[in-house]
Amino acid sequence: MLQLLTELLGYARKLLPLMELYAVRRPAQPVRDPATQEFQSYAADALRSHHSDLMELRSTLEGVQQRLRVIDDQSVSLQREMGRMADQHRILLIAAAIAAVASLASLMIGIILISRH
Repeated sequence: MLQLLTELLGYARKLLPLMELYAVRRPAQPVRDPATQEFQSYAADALRSHHSDLMELRSTLEGVQQRLRVIDDQSVSLQREMGRMADQHRILLIAAAIAAVASLASLMIGIILISRH
């Protein structure tokens, strides 16, 4: 029994330097710092809050973009309508000018005919 115990002690002495090397090489356990944990939880909460704010902002911007598309479409159709109305206005002005010239010509013809009689 004593011989077995001495043999085990010999093995333990041989393993001791290896155990020390293992302990040095093994990564140290992270120290639990309450301030670090509090900061990490605050940062995570802030990121979640900002994420929801950004998603809300994105949704609002998409709505504004959709409204701008509708306004753009309405602007294009209004521009077409204004062009059509301008063309009609030009035609009416030309017709009024022709009517005025014809009226003036008929007045002059009437005056000439009356003066010859």
